[in-house]
Amino acid sequence: MIQMFKNNKKLSIAPAEDNTIEFLLTDTDVTTSPVNIVRGIDNIPDWYKNLTIRTPIIGDIQNPERTEFTIKRCIPVLDVLTLGYYIVTARDYTFTYDEKKGCHTISGAFNTNYQPVTMHPIEQLGGMPFSSEYCVFAYKWTNPYVIKTPAGYSTLISHPANAPYLPFYTLGGVVDTDSYFRPINFPFLVKNTFSGILPAGTPIAQITPFKRDEWSSKIITKPSDEFKVSQNLLTEQYEKDRQGPGGKEVGGVYKKLYRTKKRYL
Repeated sequence: MIQMFKNNKKLSIAPAEDNTIEFLLTDTDVTTSPVNIVRGIDNIPDWYKNLTIRTPIIGDIQNPERTEFTIKRCIPVLDVLTLGYYIVTARDYTFTYDEKKGCHTISGAFNTNYQPVTMHPIEQLGGMPFSSEYCVFAYKWTNPYVIKTPAGYSTLISHPANAPYLPFYTLGGVVDTDSYFRPINFPFLVKNTFSGILPAGTPIAQITPFKRDEWSSKIITKPSDEFKVSQNLLTEQYEKDRQGPGGKEVGGVYKKLYRTKKRYL
């Protein structure tokens, strides 16, 4: 429903319902869209799924049988991997790097209405420094989805969490998706060492809705004695909770006692 903003008299659309983020496909259909939307929980990468809880530590001469917990035990890593939603490629796209031109050509099944990737002069990034491993052109994923959040909520758009292995880097941004109802495209850089296929299902951006609040900050360099005592007691209890039978470290304390599960449906 069209509505008029009182503060600037601009026409807009009513925001989404409470606790709901909407992805509205525009000017195309799902069979020809260059990208799809998936929940974070449905996009856990294989490298994480295939991790064991413990791994041998190679090179420890004094204790050759030593093992340590992997980040599979680290719940904050899982929480950020499953945070929000992902924009993923809907089909394969082939990137071929031309050393003479210093840029890539992209081929694949293109929609006539939506070029999946557009190329832009690097000058548009101004003086932003970036690694020489990226080619000197900026690219942009075309996104035909409008993102719509409830009143008071914005959307953080970022590179997929913990994915430095991807041959591109998506630039971050924040959009007030409770008032701006246009498709948001995603600028990115491509590594100049990459020539190959980005398969369908490759995450290109992570989408995280958040409530806008005004925050104040305090830098406390000398906490009170009461805080220090409490902190020491909590640390002692935490270390006790980590010990299993025979004093063996069992881990999982954060998940059991501190974590609040996040849900994005």
